Amino acid sequence: MIIPINRQLNLVKSHQAGFPYCYCILIKDQSQVLIDSGCSSDIAADLRQQGIDIVINTHFHWDHTRQNQNLGQVQVWCHGLDAPAIRSADIYMERYGFKAFAAEEIGRLFIQANKITDRPVHRELYDGEILDLGKVHLRVIHTPGHTPGHCVFFEEHTGILISGDIDLTSWGPWYLHICSDLDDLIGSIEKCMELRPSMVISGHKGIVDHDLQARFLTYRDCILRKEDEVLRALDKPLTLEELGAFRIFYGFKTKFDKYLQFWEQQGVYIHLQRLIRKGLVRREADRYFRI
Repeated sequence: MIIPINRQLNLVKSHQAGFPYCYCILIKDQSQVLIDSGCSSDIAADLRQQGIDIVINTHFHWDHTRQNQNLGQVQVWCHGLDAPAIRSADIYMERYGFKAFAAEEIGRLFIQANKITDRPVHRELYDGEILDLGKVHLRVIHTPGHTPGHCVFFEEHTGILISGDIDLTSWGPWYLHICSDLDDLIGSIEKCMELRPSMVISGHKGIVDHDLQARFLTYRDCILRKEDEVLRALDKPLTLEELGAFRIFYGFKTKFDKYLQFWEQQGVYIHLQRLIRKGLVRREADRYFRI
């Protein structure tokens, strides 16, 4: 489904907006531009028929790049720090931490199940660049933390912020893989707040146009609440596996599989790295201690 936002911008909505899909943005201007390609295959076929010239990926994740190769002879643009993980399925797997944590078998299953392959990126974007698409001018804003090269795109004339996976969902930010950085992510959320956008188009929430400052704060504070939960869990020394059993991220109502168990531990690991930097936690052998 394509929902007009204004004369140039359109929201592309699949049957669902959670992984492995997302909301995409179709820009009809001097070129036909699609921001993120995480739509369903039927919508991708319609878009291909209409003609897409450029795909701009906010970051490398599969739910934002899944149709890159199914939209015809398109140019693919992405920030230089995330481009390698689109170009190489092996690097994609590495970014998730499957290699670092001896989980290569489930990593390969993840890559195979989602049909993630090596795909081209034709242009690497950089922070502060202005993308002149005709009537639409987007400023590239590097917002790392979710991934190293995550970017948002700001249309200053209208105040519209295309925010990718700074998505303002009630679940909060997703950072459950080794390439995430919480200090960067907090800074990136605050950077988006400082823009004071009139509208946010979120990768998993769609159009958000009210109480934006409060929503950004609530979204950021999800990180801080989970950090407190990790600290409270460390009332005695625990291993990463033992901390993962608290299910701080997905909870006990969610049916667990090997992927969720892995990401749960990765999320705890990302918090532990920040807590160690802050001097609140130390590690001895395979156990973590609250200081």
